[in-house]
Amino acid sequence: MQDRYLMARSRRGEPPVLPDGRRVIRMFSGWASSPLWESFTDDYVVDPRSLGISDDLTRELLAWDGAIQDAGPDGPVPADSFETGLAIWRRLRDELAPIAEVRPDFWATG
Repeated sequence: MQDRYLMARSRRGEPPVLPDGRRVIRMFSGWASSPLWESFTDDYVVDPRSLGISDDLTRELLAWDGAIQDAGPDGPVPADSFETGLAIWRRLRDELAPIAEVRPDFWATG
């Protein structure tokens, strides 16, 4: 439902934000420069440094993404990547709560 709402706003030339004014940021490793994504925007991939999150969290987020990407498309992802991702997502959710809803769009493998 939220995606349809955001898409409709974007098509009307309005900022793709929720009724409460917050953005929707998705977190997943996707072979890009960042594991954070914002649908229906011109800058789909979001640089975590642009969000004002703590330096420690930015480093952990990028390290988590880097470990998954280092495995390559056919390699096994690190065994703890799901649990680590959830811990990072919880911190992102808390730090960004005033400006964004953060969705964990990654899943357990294996």
